Amino acid sequence: MLEARECSLSSLGARRFLRIVLRVIILSSLLFLRATRAQDDTTSTDTAMPDKRSLTEEDSVGEYWGVEPYNLPAFDNSTAKNVSTQLGQTAFLHCIVDNLGDKTVSWIRRKDFHVLTVGTDTYISDDRFQTVRTSNGNDWVLQIKFTQLKDQGIYECQVSTDPKISFFVNLSVLVAEASIKGGPKIIVERGSSIELTCVISNSPEPPIFVFWYHDNRMINYDSKRGDISVQKAAAKTIISKLYIKDIGEAESGNYTCGPSNAGPTSVSVVISNGEKPAAMQHDGNSSPLNGVQTRTSLLWHFLLFLSLINYVTR
Repeated sequence: MLEARECSLSSLGARRFLRIVLRVIILSSLLFLRATRAQDDTTSTDTAMPDKRSLTEEDSVGEYWGVEPYNLPAFDNSTAKNVSTQLGQTAFLHCIVDNLGDKTVSWIRRKDFHVLTVGTDTYISDDRFQTVRTSNGNDWVLQIKFTQLKDQGIYECQVSTDPKISFFVNLSVLVAEASIKGGPKIIVERGSSIELTCVISNSPEPPIFVFWYHDNRMINYDSKRGDISVQKAAAKTIISKLYIKDIGEAESGNYTCGPSNAGPTSVSVVISNGEKPAAMQHDGNSSPLNGVQTRTSLLWHFLLFLSLINYVTR
């Protein structure tokens, strides 16, 4: 009986021990699974969301925030900063802006800080000013019609960023001038040829026409007179030449060069029969004695003046 009881107690203790071991195993398994899941979540988070501090500026804008990188507006520095135009012509001031976005472009006249245009809207009563757009869309061109000398100066192309950025263009208005080489008097031997050269300076663009006159008669279409040519000699210089062959008495007189963009200029052509040019320039009544007579007359008047002063002071 005693042995049966001891056996029963021993069996009960074994079952309790097994229960405790089983609970420990189950609890350990649960803790292991939780720890494994937490580690997987941490690894997944590290892969999907990199540390913002480790990103470059471009990555933080593009990859971290999930948007395309934003480029600030910038000027094309290859655009001309000095523009020359002729008086009365149309001037074009270019301002090329890349990556403009939602910003606006304004043109300002720097000498009085007058806002001329904002976008394509004009804010000046002078209708010679306006902003036009080109085909590429990035060029905001300030157009000034019928330029005047007062239009010279610096113009500012400004973009409404924060802070604002500006591009400056200097406008020069040129007044063309004409002159004929060898003037004002040119002496030519009878029967020879002559080439009159009219130089038109300060002329960025060729004149629309250059008329030549002999006295008061236009000779551009007179083939008997000779040939007329117009050519560009330099960036701002135009040359027109009048060639006349077999010079005779009929070809003497005044010759005038009249370009469309400058005032006329004239020379006098004198026909020589072989005389020396110095002799031809003397007046017919002049003689070597004239100079002596003049000096004697001056001396006589001077002595008379001294005598008058002496008489008054007595």
